[in-house]
This record gives sequence, C-alpha cells and structure tokens, in this order.
Amino acid sequence: MVKPRKGKSVEALIDLEESREAEYIESSVSFARTVPDIEEIMMGRSLIFRKYESGMVKLTNFTPSEVVNIYRMCLPRIIKENTKRGKKPSLTFLDHVFCYLYALKSGQTMASLSVNIGESESTLHSAIRRIRPIVTESLNSNTFIDRPAPNPLSIGLICDCSTFQVYRPSGFYDESKKMFDVKNNIYGIKVLFFVNINVWGKVKCVFLSNPNVGSSHDFLILKNLGINNEIKEYLVKTKEDMEREDMDKYEDMDIEGKFGRDYDSFCVLGDSAYICSQEIQNKIGYRILAVPKYKSKDEDVANRGKYLASRRVHVEQFFGRLVGAWNTFRHVYRFEHKHFQMDIENAVNLTNILTDYNGLGDEDSFEYKNWLETRYGMVDERKKNKLISNKKWRNRKKKRLNDSQDNIQDFLNNSLDDEEIINESKLLCSSLNY
Repeated sequence: MVKPRKGKSVEALIDLEESREAEYIESSVSFARTVPDIEEIMMGRSLIFRKYESGMVKLTNFTPSEVVNIYRMCLPRIIKENTKRGKKPSLTFLDHVFCYLYALKSGQTMASLSVNIGESESTLHSAIRRIRPIVTESLNSNTFIDRPAPNPLSIGLICDCSTFQVYRPSGFYDESKKMFDVKNNIYGIKVLFFVNINVWGKVKCVFLSNPNVGSSHDFLILKNLGINNEIKEYLVKTKEDMEREDMDKYEDMDIEGKFGRDYDSFCVLGDSAYICSQEIQNKIGYRILAVPKYKSKDEDVANRGKYLASRRVHVEQFFGRLVGAWNTFRHVYRFEHKHFQMDIENAVNLTNILTDYNGLGDEDSFEYKNWLETRYGMVDERKKNKLISNKKWRNRKKKRLNDSQDNIQDFLNNSLDDEEIINESKLLCSSLNY
C-alpha cells in the first residue's frame, strides 16, 4: 500500500492562496517582477555581501550603497546573462561584483582569495570570469565624458604611459624579451592614458590605448594609434568652449593668452618623449604640446615650459590614485594576460568614480612617487646584487685559473727530463729481454 505524502493542511493552503491574492492585488501594475524586488531578493541571498558589509570600504574602496549602485549599472546585462540556459551560478551577481572588486583591490592570488572569502577557487574563478566582461560593458556604456576646462594654451588632454609589472611570459627568449621594460627593469605591459580636467575641475581618464609590450616607446604607442576619430572629435572646440575661454583671468601669468585662441581645437600635452614634427602631428590628426627637454635661457620660453610641466602633475596624480586604490596594478599582475585589457579598463572607470567622490590631491602625487621609488629601489637592489654576484664569480674564476696554473707548474717541475726518460725506457726494455 502506498503511503500518502505529507503536505500542508487545507487551512494552510487557503491562507497561502489568500496571501498570494493579496500580493497580486498590491502589485497589480505588472505580472513581471520589478527591479527593486529583484534587488531586495538578491541582497537577501547575497551572503558574502552581507558578511563583509561592515568593512566594505576597506575591501572594495566603496560603501555598500555604492557597490549596489555599480550592481545596478550591470543589472541589464546581468538579467540578459541570467536568462541563458544551464546551471545557475552558486553565488548571486551582487556577490560576483563584490568578489571582483575585492580581487582588484587586494591583488591576491585565487588561493588567497578563496581562504579569505571562504569559497572554493573554482567558484571564485568562475564568478570573476563571468562578471568581468559584464562590468566592462556596463561601465563603458555608463561613462559620460565631460568637456575640458578652458586654459590659456587650450590643453584638452594630458597623455602619458605607465608600465605595469607582469610575470615573465613562457616561451622562447626572443618572444618573451619583448615584454621587458629596460627603464624599469621589469617584464611589463605598457598602456597610454589620456587624462583631462573637465569644467567641474575633476581629473578623469577619458581615453585609453590597448595594452602594448613593455619594450615599446611611449611616442611609438601614440603614433601607432593613428587617426583616432574619438580623440579627434573630442578635441574639436564647440561654440560653448569658445565662449568659456575668458583669458582675462590669466593676465597675471607670463604666458601669451592668445595662444589657445589661434586654433579651433584643443591639443594633447605630453612630456619630452612626445616631441615630434608638424608632419607627424598632421598624420595623427591633432596637435601635440611637449614639455621642453632642457631649460631655455629665454625667460618667456622657460615660464611656458614650467607651466606645461605643472599641468602634467594631474596625470601623475591619477596614476597615484589608480595604483593606490587597486593593488592588482600596484604589484605584479596575477591574472592571465588576456584579461589585462578588461581589468585595466574597469580599474580606470572605477577610479573615475572615486574621483567624483573625492578629488585628486597632493597625497596622490606622493603615492605615485612612492610607487616609483619602490620600483626603482627594487631595480637598484637587483643591480647591486647582480654586481656582487658577478664579482664573486670573477674571483672564483680567477682562483680556479691560478690553481690550474700552479698545478701545471708543479707538474712541469716534477716531471722527468728527456735523458732520464730514455734511460728508464732502456732499463725497462733490458728487463723484458728486448
């Protein structure tokens, strides 16, 4: 005889139907579940997010509400991703966002992340692999590029390259040595950043080049970009830009104020590595101002060079905020190289969000200088250790050569003469009856 399965009583079923009917009447606007309901359910199921909610700022650089805002940016693509067939992920997508931000912030390996968070390495690896392109697409589509602020030289963008250390690539030496940056004495990936100062006084990175090998020259990366239509269109002055260029407030500077009004577009400012001819500027499609390599004796030219150098401080401040906020790029990049472009784009967009909350300042410049000093200090230490090891190797080699020469001399001194050898051979032959 088949035993009946235990279930809810009739009274419980009636109460359940009545509660469902009441919920249906309250939410009679649509049959579909609304986005706030999804967020509420997602936050309730996000155990990792709720566990580390109190220390969210130290772990991700963002408050819990700001992390939820980033999750809302990704929500349309998350819903599209969640409609695919197959097994659903074990972690909620809010936990996905938290784990990815924590990975960028900490710069740890997957083994360390799994120990700290309490999930397996495969689960974290799948979560980061799944959310990485979603965050990239969402942040890129929600980024609004502000117009540059007026200035006497009409500087629209400030460009500079930075090298991020990676592990030595496996393979032949001829292929892996292309990743080696001689200046920093590291294997790295080099990226060109375009930073602006918008009309609100905020410094943001608005354009970014593709990753390049560490041995590439800074200007070669800019030249290989060719005619970038996005940058070219961004640098064209609008009518509002021309009206905002009030040069009266720059009269106290020792700079010619009419210089910027002679052109209908902004220019790109770089360091002395970007000095180039007018022909190359025409090929690229926009003007390039470069800081002079040497200080001029002419006072006006020297003041102009000093002003250009002072404007370049902002891109160094942005680098300081970038490496200070995300340890993934402060130390050795631990993920696969094929993910570097998405990770650096996400880090730049997240750094732009951080600059909205807290603008750049002198502490970011100090952070950037400390980062370089630490890197150059490690380079000097490696060179010093190499010199010491080479000196020890030369001393050992010299000692081996001296010992071998002494052994040869002792052998020659103790060896028999030719006459003695002949006499010994005769005695030996006579003893053998030859």
